[in-house]
Amino acid sequence: MPADLESLCTAGRQLFRQGKHAESIKVFQEALNADPDRIDVHDAVATAYFITKQYDKSIEHFTRVTQLRPKDAKAYVNLGAVYNRKEDFSKAADILKKAISRDGKSVEAYYNLGIAYRGLKQPAMAINSYKEAIRINPRMLDAMQNLGNTYLEMNNIKGALEQYKKALEINPDFERAQRGLARAEEAQNQAKVNFNPFGRLVEQNPVKQAKVDARLKRMEPEERIADRQFIRRAMIESQSLCQQIFEHLRDTLEEDLTQLNRGVQISQQEVHKSIFAAKEKFQASCQKFQDLRSQMQRLSKNLRAYEAGLKESN
Repeated sequence: MPADLESLCTAGRQLFRQGKHAESIKVFQEALNADPDRIDVHDAVATAYFITKQYDKSIEHFTRVTQLRPKDAKAYVNLGAVYNRKEDFSKAADILKKAISRDGKSVEAYYNLGIAYRGLKQPAMAINSYKEAIRINPRMLDAMQNLGNTYLEMNNIKGALEQYKKALEINPDFERAQRGLARAEEAQNQAKVNFNPFGRLVEQNPVKQAKVDARLKRMEPEERIADRQFIRRAMIESQSLCQQIFEHLRDTLEEDLTQLNRGVQISQQEVHKSIFAAKEKFQASCQKFQDLRSQMQRLSKNLRAYEAGLKESN
């Protein structure tokens, strides 16, 4: 490598560390003029463009990294993160799935995929992505906090409280989790006082003290709006879960069955090892399917209970 090229790379990194991102971009571009396929420089200049909010330029160089290193999951994670920042969530999700196909244990890929799904208004899929990130790294505070936010948006206050508290157990000074916990506790208190999804608006203590009739009543227009919002959220979650089930069957179980079938066609020396690995993967896939099925059953049960409550109120 020419000495002047190495000097340019070193100077660019030094400027970047000093926070002089615009200056570092100029130096990195000079380095790329000398060597257009220098991967680490493309990665560095893409990061500098990202920090300076020049997202199209960042995408250009991160894309070049994926071309030069197509098996590197990190390159796709970085590219997906930029698309998330541009709020092109559909493109981000597609790219981040490619990252996961290259590294199924990439916590950053699952975390950013959660952001993409949340941006696409697919909260159930966002939740699964955040959960997978936390499963891989049980101390990933950002994933816990974002998972709590998603639960709160879905009015799953209990789930939100649990995630915020877990994050604060790891880092009591995590301010975003502190703010999230405060919002969730406020929502919980408000729900106890004001809202029952089956058509009753009461404050329990005043009712008991006054001995008034607290039987279920017909819903007012405002209550019916709240009911429709509840049903809409439930239907969105149901649609997302169904999509996950079909994608899982298509992308995972089909592959597992192919691997099992391949196991009976290879040599006797390799057959036991191959079938054992395929069996374990197939069992994990089946467990994933059962988990999704359980979520669908839970959602259906909640909707049936909700329907019964509506009948009682009318």
